[in-house]
This record gives sequence, C-alpha cells and structure tokens, in this order.
Amino acid sequence: MSDINVKLKHNLDDADKLFRILFASIKIGAPASKRKIADVADLSSQIVDYHIDKLVANGQMLVINSQYMAQTAFSDKRIYKFLKDSVITQDLVDKIADGIDFSQSEVQENKVIEEAILTLLKLFTIELKE
Repeated sequence: MSDINVKLKHNLDDADKLFRILFASIKIGAPASKRKIADVADLSSQIVDYHIDKLVANGQMLVINSQYMAQTAFSDKRIYKFLKDSVITQDLVDKIADGIDFSQSEVQENKVIEEAILTLLKLFTIELKE
C-alpha cells in the first residue's frame, strides 16, 4: 500500500500554459491536433508545440495517431463524484471560509471561496510512495 505525502508545489514554471493546454484537450474530448488544441487554449501553436510533450511525458496526455488527447480519467464523472463526496466537502468549505478575510473582496463570498479552493488545489501536490 502506498503512503501519500501532500505538500506545497515548489516549481510553478509554465504551470498556467500547461493547464491551459490540458484543459483545452479535455474540452475537445477527442484526439486533436496541436493546432486545434492551440486554438481552443487561445495560445500560439509554437507554445503548444513547445509544452505539449511535457504533458505526455508526465502522463496527463496521450498521443493517438499523431494527435493529442487528455487522459480519460480527467473527464470521468465518477472521479468528480468522489471529489465532491470525499475531498471537496462542506467541512472543507467551512474551514476555508473561516480562514478568509472577505473585507477587500469585490465579488460575492461564495466566489471568493470557490477561487480559494481552486487555488489550494493548484498550490499543492501529492507524492505517492511505494
């Protein structure tokens, strides 16, 4: 059985571009060319060409007949249900809300909390140990 270590990410290089490429691929939902992914991600083809192999190398995307596709796990509704039931719980929402100063926000409190949860998910990484 593996142990799980959760910690703050230490390398944010290119994270936004990589996420945009991956998100575009998930949105397309089928194998697509780098050009199509670039169009959906609103990035240049050169940026996608430079970064997409990193997503393949780290296992987030697959190459199928010279086209690129996100892992099917990213669109698996069962995983989203598990996240809702086990990870993004009301208890988590309450703990985050208790730790936020809303005095300077210009949007509704629920939007601040949503962004805080997304930020936390982006900030942390996990390591699985054998």
